[in-house]
Amino acid sequence: MKKIVLVILSFFVCFIVYGQSKDEYKSMVDTAVILQTKYLDQNPYNEDVYLIDTSDRAYYLSSDNKKNKFSSIDVYDKKNKSRLKKGIHAWKILPILNGSRLTVNIVDFRVSYKNHNYHFANTGGATVVFEYQCATGKWVLINTTWSGL
Repeated sequence: MKKIVLVILSFFVCFIVYGQSKDEYKSMVDTAVILQTKYLDQNPYNEDVYLIDTSDRAYYLSSDNKKNKFSSIDVYDKKNKSRLKKGIHAWKILPILNGSRLTVNIVDFRVSYKNHNYHFANTGGATVVFEYQCATGKWVLINTTWSGL
């Protein structure tokens, strides 16, 4: 038990001493999204991809090199119902910080609004893992995987 507390305390101290700012956190999440742009070319419909966050609100990239491919939308906003009736291709961004590891899950799915109901159809997604290295004081990309249904 003491070892577990010591490990947790050391990670906590590491984050305080070499803590990352909110902008670096956002930058890593944005990087995870940009890393997945190669899968946009495989989109058979050649449509925009809408980015949304964990609460289905619009997610905006800080620096978007592919501005023509990424858009943002608030799914439950009433003014977007007409757009959703046609159906959209969306990526849901789900960052999870667990100790010194940041895992960014990107869920690829279709969203539509029909008969007063929202329909979400999952089509796969990506997982991007970063880990904080206390020795260097930087976040390092560990792994990125894409899976489809």
